[in-house]
Parts: sequence; C-alpha cells; structure tokens
Amino acid sequence: MPSGPPDASPASGHLQGLARRIRALRERRGLTQEDFAARCGISVSFASLLERGERSPSYETLLQVASALQLPLWELLRVDDAEDAGVHRLEAFVRARRLSRTDVDRLLAVAEVMFSEAAPAAEEAPAPEPARCDEPGCGRPVLARGLCTAHYHRERRRRAGEPGK
Repeated sequence: MPSGPPDASPASGHLQGLARRIRALRERRGLTQEDFAARCGISVSFASLLERGERSPSYETLLQVASALQLPLWELLRVDDAEDAGVHRLEAFVRARRLSRTDVDRLLAVAEVMFSEAAPAAEEAPAPEPARCDEPGCGRPVLARGLCTAHYHRERRRRAGEPGK
C-alpha cells in the first residue's frame, strides 16, 4: 500500500504542472477565464478547476484547451524542465521568427563554430587563400566582381560615365 497522501503521486505533480501551464498560457494571451472557457466550450467553474489542478481533463478537453490557446497538443503537454529551459528558448526564437529549415541549419553552423573546442594548432587546417584581384599585376584581396576595392570603384566610375548607363 502506498504511503503518504494521495495527492503526492507523480501524476498529481504533473497535473499541477499542467494546471500552472494552462493558466500561464491563458494569461500570456490576455484571455480572461470567461473568454478561455468560451473558447474551450467548458464552464468557467471547470476552467477554474483545471487551472488549480483540481480536475483532470479528458483528452477531448485537452484538445479544446490546446485549440483555445492556439497551440499544438504536444506543446501544451510539454513538461518544463529547468535543464531544458535553453532548448525551449531556442525553439521559441526559431518559431517567433518563422525560420526556415535552411535558416536553422545556418544558425546551427554558426553555433558549432562559436562553441566548438579549438583544435590544437598542429591539426588546424590552413585558412583558405582569399581571392585575388583579376587585374594583371594587382594581387590585392577581392571586394566584388573579381576586383579589389580600388579597381572595383574605378570600374564603377568608368561605367557611370559611359553614355546610356
């Protein structure tokens, strides 16, 4: 026979966590309990009981709550863990900015460079040689269109002076 009060079970702790999450999400969206209850299709008193963790919602009610809060069900049920707080912040960042898969891959590539441990100097690959100006005998680093800064701007001025340009 289990010891301790019945509300000390892990399930009760999860219910309390869900209750706090529902209330916080409702408040974050600026909804009153009345508005929230109406969106969910439940009574205000039941909404209050849910937010206090005094009632366990059915699957259908969870779907209605998630819909009212404009969330996927998995996000409503997500267990917040202090160790995962950074992950949730990154996820929120990506979602808020509606980053594409390509954008996320680029973000991760930058993060890998920023946070990777530096390899010992002997193992480091030499930096790639910068492109050099196409003008004969120049050899300075390229700014754009295969030209260094001086040759690029000289070419722009020349083109600007041509008739019809």
